[in-house]
Amino acid sequence: MPWIEVTSTPPVSNTKDILFKVSYVNTTDDVVHPGMGRGDDDRYKLPATVNLPGYSGYPQDRSARENMPVPHDEISESAAFASGKMSSVRRTFCLFVTFDLGLTFILWVIYTQLIGDVGWRAFERQVEAFTIKTSLFDTVMMATVRFVFLILAYALFRIRHWWTVALTTLLSSAFLLAKIFLFDFGESSKNPLSYCVLIVSFVLAWVETWFLDFKVLPWEKKEVQKMATPPLVHGYGSLSDRQRLLARDDAMSTATFDQYYSPVTTPEGSDTEEEAQGAASRSGLTAKQLEEYRQLATKSYAMLWDYLTMDEGEWKHQTGKTLQEGIIHSHNTKEYGKIFKLEGEVDIDPKSLWEEMIHNINSAPTWNPTLVECNTVMVIDNNTDISHNIAAGIGSLVASRDFVNLRHWGVREGIYLSAGHGVTHPDCPPSKKHIRGFNGPGGWVFKSVPGQPNKSIFIWVMNTDIKGWIPQRLMDQAASTVLQDYLKYLQQHALTLQPAV
Repeated sequence: MPWIEVTSTPPVSNTKDILFKVSYVNTTDDVVHPGMGRGDDDRYKLPATVNLPGYSGYPQDRSARENMPVPHDEISESAAFASGKMSSVRRTFCLFVTFDLGLTFILWVIYTQLIGDVGWRAFERQVEAFTIKTSLFDTVMMATVRFVFLILAYALFRIRHWWTVALTTLLSSAFLLAKIFLFDFGESSKNPLSYCVLIVSFVLAWVETWFLDFKVLPWEKKEVQKMATPPLVHGYGSLSDRQRLLARDDAMSTATFDQYYSPVTTPEGSDTEEEAQGAASRSGLTAKQLEEYRQLATKSYAMLWDYLTMDEGEWKHQTGKTLQEGIIHSHNTKEYGKIFKLEGEVDIDPKSLWEEMIHNINSAPTWNPTLVECNTVMVIDNNTDISHNIAAGIGSLVASRDFVNLRHWGVREGIYLSAGHGVTHPDCPPSKKHIRGFNGPGGWVFKSVPGQPNKSIFIWVMNTDIKGWIPQRLMDQAASTVLQDYLKYLQQHALTLQPAV
């Protein structure tokens, strides 16, 4: 069985200068893959050596890398931020700060017109005869102070730290708490806007803190990290189809992997190679671009096996007590964040279930209500394809998402695997109808149950970024619900696959 060892050069200050050394180590194991047709018993074994071409999608010459043209379809929000313009999330924050001042002022104006005085006399009483017990003009001044400090810090000077908004929120909260104890609500009891002005001012100050700390700063930090990391997959050749195989924020990690498993090899001049060239011409992609897909498929296949063989102590239990209901664990990774692992039992042999999930994936929405649509976009080879899935929303919490996934399947040590990884494809551009999510390396595993040939252990390693403003705790709950529901639907579908007695 061939393995690839990948080691990096010593750390350097410039991430663009990171190089890799790739060597091949041969073992004596053989890997068996089924044919594409369901129920086909043909097998072919991989040779002990692999001639996997070097990664050629990214120019090795430094000057060539720095002078690569920017893809036309990537001149977007990220490109604008990289050019020094204010990000859209920061503009939204500044607009909200302005809205804070405007809303507080309007509420105060309405309040002054309802306290018994008429016209300018009401304003004179609130401003010229100001006292902290009878006037709410100080709340407008507090909103003005917040506006000035925040606009200067985050619009003019573009500060990337939370201390300014934390200071304004602290001052606003302290002032409003003191105001509540000192203000004479008895005189204003007939005017409920006195309560609204104070409550709204307090709430808006804390919303500004939350929005900056949880949305603006993390997004911009992520963009800075992306700009510091060179893309490892080059774009397509023409302006109309220059898309990356990997999404910009999901470039392949430069971490060192001790062993990469390569389940596919293609001898020169073989029929599979001719079919691959035909697939390239039909899809409008070059052979080099197809090779990039294959290399990513190899990586995701190897990482799925790593997740499967990971020490159980590295997984944290989330929910579930029995294999029938599904047991869910989680694990935090530096490269891809939090991943989930579902393990459950299904009443069907692993080979039949694996073939059903591989070859009849497009019919999955008929038995799985969490999927709205599933289509095969492109067949790369006998064990690799690209599919487009549209997932249903989760109540009012998560709206509908769509995903473009690269799938690669095979058999290793008697265990059936189907690995996946999110990619982009020119035939599946993002749509306004759905939010485009991204799947990191993961997939399905089908294992036999000892002594019970008609049962299988189904494992799903889910590594998904749904691209939304959803707190992690709610995301964890939603992921657990989706996984256990999927297992239930799969168990019900497996009963329909059983042969008639």
